[in-house]
Amino acid sequence: MSKLFSGKNPSLLFTAALRNDIIRITETLHEEIREERNGVNSLLREYLAERDYKAVADACTAWIKTWFAENGPSSPAVIGISGGKDSTVVAALCVQALGKERVFGVLMPDGFQSDMDVSLRVVKTLDIPHAVINIRESVSAVRTALAEGLGRADFPPQMLTNLPPRLRMTTLYAVSQSMNGRVSNNCNRSENYVGYSTIFGDAAGDFSPLANLTVAEIREVGRKMHLPEEFLVKAPSDGLSGRTDEEAFGFSYETLDTYILTGVCEDADVRAAIIKRHLANQFKRKPMPEFEWNHL
Repeated sequence: MSKLFSGKNPSLLFTAALRNDIIRITETLHEEIREERNGVNSLLREYLAERDYKAVADACTAWIKTWFAENGPSSPAVIGISGGKDSTVVAALCVQALGKERVFGVLMPDGFQSDMDVSLRVVKTLDIPHAVINIRESVSAVRTALAEGLGRADFPPQMLTNLPPRLRMTTLYAVSQSMNGRVSNNCNRSENYVGYSTIFGDAAGDFSPLANLTVAEIREVGRKMHLPEEFLVKAPSDGLSGRTDEEAFGFSYETLDTYILTGVCEDADVRAAIIKRHLANQFKRKPMPEFEWNHL
């Protein structure tokens, strides 16, 4: 008998090898199907495959740990939890860096929120303490006060859309100050590039783990951290206007991320729309201008 089989039945060994090949091929197909469903084209897939996002997760965890050691050695991270990839990944990174006891999640629906169950699953999955604070009364009170004070109620839609994010950030800072915490900024590079954030709303915060990572990269970081896929692929939305992010700015995150990371966008109209948004929102990415006086 051949030593190759070491006394084992060759047919069984062949069957086992065939089964392993089938499993490997199936896993590869599932990965490709998942990427197609999540909007990952071949160019973007190649870019992502060349980078080690486990190393990114580890480096970001170390950065958070160092930042808190310098800016709040005993402070908790206070994180607004939406149920999407950004807040979930930020919370998970903070749990790795600080321990779950030093991460506090704040869920802030504006009245009824259809995906509230997802946010609750996030804090349950990460096993972090949390609070649910409904901002509907605060939003209504400010709108009423504005109408009375300004003598009008015909406010532009953009103002009404940006009001809840600013009240959410006010709420986060109130919670944070009640426990000497530090507020996370959950904005990502993709949103920042086209200015899809609210000044003094979701654009505020004390530390920003995801500012230099695109949507596609954040999903990869989340997968390397073994976070549930439902949190990573949940359609990003502001939770306010009833539209997804992509519906609001007219192109997909796949297209935007590909352009940011590789410089390629084959659709000239979409490329022009991205560049237009980027240039129009530069002021959001810059520090507040200050008058400089040299005491002459």
